[in-house]
Amino acid sequence: MTEMTRREILKASGMAGLAVAAPVAATAQSKEPIPIGALSPLTGAGGSYGPDMQRAVAAVIERINKAGGISGRPIQLFTEDDQTSAEAGVRAARKLIDVNKVVAIVATWASAVTLAVKPLCVEAKVFIIGVSGADSVTQGDHKGYIARTQPNTNLQGRMYGKFVVSKPEWKRVAYMALQTPYAQSFGDAFGGVLKGAGVTITDSLIYEDKKPSYRSEVTRVLATNPDLIMAESYTPDAVVLLKDIYKAGYKGAILGPTFAINAKFIEGVGPEVAEGVWNMDRAPLFDSPAYKEFSAAVPRGDDSPYAPQAWDQMTLVALALAAGKGEVSGTVIKDNLRTVANPPGTVVHTFAEGAKLLREGKKVNYEGASGSCDFDQIGDILSAPFIVQQVRRGKSERVTIINP
Repeated sequence: MTEMTRREILKASGMAGLAVAAPVAATAQSKEPIPIGALSPLTGAGGSYGPDMQRAVAAVIERINKAGGISGRPIQLFTEDDQTSAEAGVRAARKLIDVNKVVAIVATWASAVTLAVKPLCVEAKVFIIGVSGADSVTQGDHKGYIARTQPNTNLQGRMYGKFVVSKPEWKRVAYMALQTPYAQSFGDAFGGVLKGAGVTITDSLIYEDKKPSYRSEVTRVLATNPDLIMAESYTPDAVVLLKDIYKAGYKGAILGPTFAINAKFIEGVGPEVAEGVWNMDRAPLFDSPAYKEFSAAVPRGDDSPYAPQAWDQMTLVALALAAGKGEVSGTVIKDNLRTVANPPGTVVHTFAEGAKLLREGKKVNYEGASGSCDFDQIGDILSAPFIVQQVRRGKSERVTIINP
């Protein structure tokens, strides 16, 4: 795909009236643009999230370009649809790196995609940041060229476990997970918390994707008489799985990730099947100035748990480049990420605030729409609260926030 145009992002997001291209000051127009890539799922299992993630990235770039760019250089955004497929993601990343010459790729979603393009980015010294949760995303010698704003699988599993053990009526829990890079590691972390609290794991079953029915898997799990089924799924398989669970007459509780239990899921299974299903994901910082600006800039983007993170990813990349004082490369971004993200430093909520202080030689600590963006040495978020929701009358409603 070529440079992201207004027409293309409107088509991808379905949002009329979104301004993507922004006027750039005359001084910026005389300088070469900074190429940034957004590699997100516009189709496939993650297709519910990619459009809003790319809209969030475009909205941040619009604001930066209107203010004169980074060190007088505008940002040029290139977008690709990874189709929630590792193979398609590699083809798209190759184009972004080899043809568009991007210095960073933001807003990746599926762990399988991020893992597939990770070695390409490390080899090319292109910085990559996304929301993929598998522990393996940040493991290995990636030389600092990768980070994520989504908690890793270990932290996610522990947070889900913390919520489950807070419900005394859930004494017997079955774990069902789609075969993904994070299925086993999430299950290990989740199960560890439950076992430590005396909760019985009745079964742990990892199932195949794209099956027309999961009746045999459901029969096996229900034979263990669980009070709760933890369904670590994507939306397409969650629709099939939960329909089969409902048809089997299961009356217990079901918990899944918000990236699976979403509006498309509810539409797919119908309100009767979806009623009462629990879901969790990282909680945005709803009261923060950054979240309020994000919500105003990306209409309906706050329906997505990942659009606020994409907003923060683009802001962090831009601030890291601003800290480079005119140098532009993936290496500059990875070398300055923690300078602009981690304490100590003056707390800022926008690129404009941070860039001003960086020009004055000060360190900044970006607090974003998705919350604190503090990274450890391998690129993982240090901690994050989680939002717990339940489907009620055809819509997920917030129930509580679970803190680490």
